[in-house]
Amino acid sequence: MVTDSTTLFQEIQQTMPQWFQQGGIVMWLLLLASFLTSIVTLERLSVWLGYHLKKEHFALNDCFASLNRHQKMHALQCCGTIDTPALNMLAHGISALPFSPHEKMQSYAEKQVSIMSRGQSLLDTVITLAPMLGILGTVLGIIDSFNILSLQGVQNPTAVVGGIAQALISTAMGLSVALSALLPYNLFRSCIQKLTLHLEAVGSEFYHICHQKSLITNQASKVMQMQEESLKNSSAPQKQTDTVAECSEMPYHYEFKDGSDEIGVNLHKEMVDLNKPSQASLLDMYATDITHKSEFYGVDEIKLQEQQETAHLKQQQADAEKNDEIK
Repeated sequence: MVTDSTTLFQEIQQTMPQWFQQGGIVMWLLLLASFLTSIVTLERLSVWLGYHLKKEHFALNDCFASLNRHQKMHALQCCGTIDTPALNMLAHGISALPFSPHEKMQSYAEKQVSIMSRGQSLLDTVITLAPMLGILGTVLGIIDSFNILSLQGVQNPTAVVGGIAQALISTAMGLSVALSALLPYNLFRSCIQKLTLHLEAVGSEFYHICHQKSLITNQASKVMQMQEESLKNSSAPQKQTDTVAECSEMPYHYEFKDGSDEIGVNLHKEMVDLNKPSQASLLDMYATDITHKSEFYGVDEIKLQEQQETAHLKQQQADAEKNDEIK
């Protein structure tokens, strides 16, 4: 089996041109790279040609017009008329309404760009690999030429020169394959960039219509409405809060308002007249006979002060008993 496969390979190699046979084994690798480059280039050309022939701008205009009229179902039908990345992205965004379609549309757009850029990684690899394979073939041919020179000597330089010339064939072949992959790679990359900008423009127009026509009503908008209502309520005049002293036994009455640092402190109505002496206390203080001037002027001031204090304490006890009876 090994001999049969070897003979088959030799027969195929003999059918190839003479310059191809002189390049060595590296020429077969370059031939494979050239074959893959041709397949990818033809397939991508057919895809991009079909995309540009679809003329999706009519369907896009109909879709946006339906969204302006709040006709979501008709907009979805317009998106389904043509199979293009932009219309499919719009269909995903419309189906996500009334919630925010940003993340869904962005992920779908990235997926479509990845699909349309299929095969470019292979072309990029060929652009880098083909010249390196050609240089490798040249180096191997030069090594063989110097081996012949070491065996035959300088007397026969023709074989050495011919070997170097044959070795340079692989370098030329590698550069040719790289150039054949470089041109379509740059063409397809520019198409991808235009498609990305087109999807961004379509998405921006869709978001503008959604915000203008209030097609997006998610939880974030509700939270913003609640915040606006709370701000309106806070700006309205507030009623005074209950005083601290109303539910306590403190003798003071506190008044304060929300949003202000000022505090008003006043005595309770019951405590206003607490220190005022009553008529009964005054009668008790001046119960002594003051008809004689000598007795009036001879009153002891210390005793008079003690009597006033005693009368004041009695009055406080009487008022306290009255308050207890009222409670």
